[in-house]
Amino acid sequence: MKNNTIRTLLSVALLSTVFVQPILAKEVRWVDRIVVIVNQDIITERDITDLMGSLKATMPKDQAVNDETLRQAAIEQLIDKKLVLQTAKRMNITATNAEIQSQIEQIAQSQNMSVEKLYQVVAKEGVKKDALHKTIAENIAIEKTTAQYMADVKVTDSDVQQFLAQNNFPTELPQYAVSHILIKTDDKKNDDAVRKQLLNIRGKLSQGVSFADLARQYSQDASSTNGGNIGWVSQGMSSPAFDKALSGLQKGEVSPPIKSEFGWHLIQLNDQRMAAIPPEQRVAIAKNIIAQQKAPMAYQGWLQQMRSAAYIDFRKKPY
Repeated sequence: MKNNTIRTLLSVALLSTVFVQPILAKEVRWVDRIVVIVNQDIITERDITDLMGSLKATMPKDQAVNDETLRQAAIEQLIDKKLVLQTAKRMNITATNAEIQSQIEQIAQSQNMSVEKLYQVVAKEGVKKDALHKTIAENIAIEKTTAQYMADVKVTDSDVQQFLAQNNFPTELPQYAVSHILIKTDDKKNDDAVRKQLLNIRGKLSQGVSFADLARQYSQDASSTNGGNIGWVSQGMSSPAFDKALSGLQKGEVSPPIKSEFGWHLIQLNDQRMAAIPPEQRVAIAKNIIAQQKAPMAYQGWLQQMRSAAYIDFRKKPY
């Protein structure tokens, strides 16, 4: 495992840095000074230095950016992050312990290591467990808040017709034969208990119990009578959490507990193939692609609205 891989996972996927870069002695004087006030929150010199280090670590080696440009980019990202997190707080959007642990397990699985091994690897990078959990919790809150806003992005029939006419749309997409075990939860306070229940169920697989038998016993949807078999699922047509989990599985492998809008799942990938896309599915996939294309501009507009209504004060250096 290369350190750069871990850096990329934790800095890009989590939208902020938890890597502490070495600080020269002459910089210590200002390391904790306030640089920007964003409503009731502050951005410090330490925050900026940390994020600059993380941005550098994820840049292509042949891409040269001067420190001042990188500093400004870091400040802008930190301001946006503060504003979105403030919105999340006003909307009472948070991450549960189970959601945090689930993301950690997914990162560990993607790197073919245990969770404890992941903690050891990031600890060597100067990342404490609590700091990692805090960063992941913030990222989950940001994702939830952004998703609520982006759900309002409109895609018209005209958009779809134009997209299909102008693009060489694929005639085939990956399909996955999937089984799952679903445990429903409406109260986020139950997330920890449900996730632990699924981990216990998953542990029974190593004892020789079949996934189908476990699904019949525990799954809380109609697929339970079929041993959890939900048939073929096309890429891009399930929930984002499902898609993400499926893309990381090998045939016969079972995911760690995954949360979607329906509850918590264990997902088993039974098979994979390329399949022709029916016309109605082409339209649905096109809508998803168009919404994703429109999302960045809509997101920037949303951030600009928040900035316009926010109190943002750039403090002068005391020298």
